[in-house]
Amino acid sequence: MSKVVMSLPKGMVKDVTVGTVVSLGTYVGLQFLWALLIDRGMLGMERLYPLVCIAAALASFLGCGCTLLRGREGAMLSVPVVVAVFMTLTLTAALLTAETISIENGVTGLGLSMAAGGLLAALIGGNLPRGNRRSRRHSHTRRSVKGAK
Repeated sequence: MSKVVMSLPKGMVKDVTVGTVVSLGTYVGLQFLWALLIDRGMLGMERLYPLVCIAAALASFLGCGCTLLRGREGAMLSVPVVVAVFMTLTLTAALLTAETISIENGVTGLGLSMAAGGLLAALIGGNLPRGNRRSRRHSHTRRSVKGAK
């Protein structure tokens, strides 16, 4: 393994992977929902860009929130990593499917929406109570008493 991966807090790579998968799944699901609503005529095509930005922000928020709720050390460090990986994968898919990607196509708004969702998750996650869930679960173990058999 590389030195960078070995210096990360334990379980961070798994947390980032789970958060990114949650983000991508939410984003793709919301995109399918928006496409269905536009196809059925319930929404106009002019609403597509704001809906894409909402989907990006919500997906980023849920992915980062999932990472924070796992409650491991270094969880706050994983929030920007989840956003960066989510943004990179989304832009890679856009580059593979579109002829050109430019600022005029709304990439900036999409990136800012992803960052805003991650920031909101970090702000809310910073107010969560500290402590590891595992330590609370094992705190009720039986203790030996002197003289008891």
